[in-house]
Amino acid sequence: MTAIAERPTIQVPTKLNERLSQKEKSKKIMKWIRFRDKKLRGKFEFLKHQDELGLAITLGSAAGMILFAGLYIAGIIPAWACIVANGVLASILHEVEHDLIHNLYYKDNLKIQNFMFWTVWIFRGNTVSPWYRRMIHTLHHKVSGHKEDIEERLIGNGMKFGLKRFITMMDGNMSFLFQSHILRREAPKFKRSEITRSSWPYLVIYFHLWYNFLFINLFYIGNELLGKPVEIPAWLDTVRHFLNISAVVYTIPNWIRQTSIQIVSSNMHYYGDVKGLHDQTQVLNRWFLFPLHLFCFNFGSTHGIHHFVVNQPFYLRQAVAPFVHPAMKRYGIRFNDFGSIFRANRLGNQEALAA
Repeated sequence: MTAIAERPTIQVPTKLNERLSQKEKSKKIMKWIRFRDKKLRGKFEFLKHQDELGLAITLGSAAGMILFAGLYIAGIIPAWACIVANGVLASILHEVEHDLIHNLYYKDNLKIQNFMFWTVWIFRGNTVSPWYRRMIHTLHHKVSGHKEDIEERLIGNGMKFGLKRFITMMDGNMSFLFQSHILRREAPKFKRSEITRSSWPYLVIYFHLWYNFLFINLFYIGNELLGKPVEIPAWLDTVRHFLNISAVVYTIPNWIRQTSIQIVSSNMHYYGDVKGLHDQTQVLNRWFLFPLHLFCFNFGSTHGIHHFVVNQPFYLRQAVAPFVHPAMKRYGIRFNDFGSIFRANRLGNQEALAA
């Protein structure tokens, strides 16, 4: 049978709404994703080496972050170039971690898999441990759009539009303070002690570097504006210099990366009136989202594909997206529903209550 004969067929959208259930539409979308995935794997021989590709991407991205940090420290590139480069490379490592969570690399070799987990965590310090993330992300696929979805609710999904939600999306500590007491009531698998343990050591190190960088620089700026009433000791200058370097090569790139993906993810997932797989996500792919997508590896455009087919590495998900998006649209997946943030991510237009 030829590849053309195997190609899924798309019916007229109006007929689909009349004749197909949401479950049937989801199956159609899965067929389109798997069809294109199979075509690409057959065409490009190197895609068969999935384990090796994952490891190479991990080591290459980590080495790239070290390289750009060295170039900045040596005065060869400006701070903005290092921040952008390391933010993009960290976003690639985030995708690798997500694939590892789904056992897409070295599932039969835990030593290498755990080495990769450690690597992606070290270079993206503002996250909980990947082993804890595996638990909450697996749960996310089971209960996406519901109260028990720890992963998405911790980044603002389902919250009423306003300042509190924006702070939740931008600061992990504040998110924990805002949401933990609610999740303790509504999500049985949420344990504050588990998140605390999974924050050591790298999340704790990251936030110490980040908050000290912010507070010390605010102090310096305030002191300057007030005419330098405080005489600053030499040792504090040394501390500030170290924190400023660490900010350019590590904390700022990861803050931008994390904030970008949390804004996109918390708004592309629906919440509250989700009835099944077909309702869980939308596609966000407008051109003005490019600054966010640059630092979260086009997440809003492709993550919905992952919800339909989870055993696909991130680079193939990107490759199939242009082919699959038309089918997703025809089978009723929403595109660029920016109003969802004003509805607390509800599918419907009814007044949404804060989660």
